[in-house]
Amino acid sequence: MRVEAADVGATGDRWVDPFLEANTTHLTRLGVSTAVDVRRKLGVRLTPGSRTGAVPLLSPSTRRVAAGLLVAPRFRWSALGAVLSDIGFQTEASLGGTPLVPGSAREVPTWLLAAPAVRRLEALLRHHRRGFTERVEVRQSPRGRVDWPRWARTDVPSGRWTSLPCHFTELDDDPDLMAAVRWTLGRLDEDLASFHEALPARLLRERVADLQRMAGEGDARRPRGELRVTGSAWVAEAAQAMGWVADERGLGGARVLDGMSWDLRIDEVWEAWVDAFVADLAPRCGFTPLRRGRITRRLNWSTPTASMRALIPDSGMRGPGRLVWVDAKYKTHLQLIASKGWSGLTESTRDAHRADLHQALAYAALDEAEHVDSMLVYPEMNADARTQPAVATVASGKRRVRLWLMGLPFGFQTPDHRERTLNQWRERLSA
Repeated sequence: MRVEAADVGATGDRWVDPFLEANTTHLTRLGVSTAVDVRRKLGVRLTPGSRTGAVPLLSPSTRRVAAGLLVAPRFRWSALGAVLSDIGFQTEASLGGTPLVPGSAREVPTWLLAAPAVRRLEALLRHHRRGFTERVEVRQSPRGRVDWPRWARTDVPSGRWTSLPCHFTELDDDPDLMAAVRWTLGRLDEDLASFHEALPARLLRERVADLQRMAGEGDARRPRGELRVTGSAWVAEAAQAMGWVADERGLGGARVLDGMSWDLRIDEVWEAWVDAFVADLAPRCGFTPLRRGRITRRLNWSTPTASMRALIPDSGMRGPGRLVWVDAKYKTHLQLIASKGWSGLTESTRDAHRADLHQALAYAALDEAEHVDSMLVYPEMNADARTQPAVATVASGKRRVRLWLMGLPFGFQTPDHRERTLNQWRERLSA
């Protein structure tokens, strides 16, 4: 998109450099690249990267918020919601850190920004330790310190000889904290209910219901600024999340126009999504899945000068005499090669693709299995026009290595769509 002077409250022809200087941190957070554009009149062209999110844009003169910038997901909110639901919100948005973003709350679905708040409350309730709470209670037998003056002044004259006002400490939850947790969970459930048709909202509501059972019955009060946050990091993070909900700035929805700044790395979402797909595919092929983050092959340098320390494939599958490595790439390389051919690519795209191919071939050398498939998996940009896979074979003695360039939908539209895709992959791998 193109930003002009009037969009950010600037005038004249010397606003570009101050604008870029004022907003470098915010634009970097979203991976947005900039270029000065003078075709019609002076402006700045903003090009998104691999992050979605919302940040404020500051005026170059006053350094106050003048506009909001939202990078929406390429594959629609519904597709992003389907993917996040399938991966159990393993990757979630990072919230806050800047002023509010004008107009963003109405554009962002509640379930996207509710997920971090739900996770923080889950962590609090699972790790929260009870403390000693001061109680005042009228008892039939003494406990702790008895308020004898009060007993003599109010209870004895009325004949309540066995009613003893006692002060004692008891191991219990912080009542103010738990009241704030119950209120926050109730508000989250209310806000998510308006998105009941969306799968991620339904899944988050189920998690909220579980947390409400963990919190139990009791008072529910809106969190206030004086809420105590002493103790563990779990309490501090949950208190911050409860503040987001109480201030009606962290969730979007219909109550306000301005929303919190946030960012979400779609390339990380893609890697988690491909890993979940591989875990579903492996048993259908008779393989054992090798999950993301659990595969590391160290590089043992024998010299003082060294570079990267390990090769870490995204995912994989292992079978008898067979190994499949899967590396998720959130890039358009497969579609570009299919439509333009290798010679039609820019030099920068060819360089990036060469690096990816070398990486895939390096993974093929990590094991002595006779048959190795090394896959680069790209998102299908158009669900209606599926790109055919590209396959190359490299022979080395008795070993056979196949290099695959594969496309995978960014989320499945229906259960049948999932089954068709899984069957297609199983058939290709069995060839």
